[in-house]
Amino acid sequence: MTNSIFTKTLCAAAALALTATSFSNTASAQSHTTSTVVVNYSDLDMTSDVGRATFEGRIKGAIRKVCGSYDTRNLKDSMDHRNCVDEANLSAKRASVTVMAAAAAGTPIETAMVINN
Repeated sequence: MTNSIFTKTLCAAAALALTATSFSNTASAQSHTTSTVVVNYSDLDMTSDVGRATFEGRIKGAIRKVCGSYDTRNLKDSMDHRNCVDEANLSAKRASVTVMAAAAAGTPIETAMVINN
């Protein structure tokens, strides 16, 4: 009984943090900023197609938030944005596999994605 309550509590509290690091070169040094977006999935049935599709949509929205907008006329901004999106996608895929496997096994988890360059 206690294990069931713990599992339900863990599932309700589960969140997926999506972190991306974008880099910008300056004349003297390289600086970076890190952005994080939490993607909640405790309300989804990760064993269903609808739940997984909703989760993937939330991940895409989180990637847009993390990487933000950019000046399409500026090549450097465009390249930085593309790098951010690529790294965030890779991180999201790795964490999604873990989340989906845990859901299929009946052991929901809380996980975070961290991207370092």
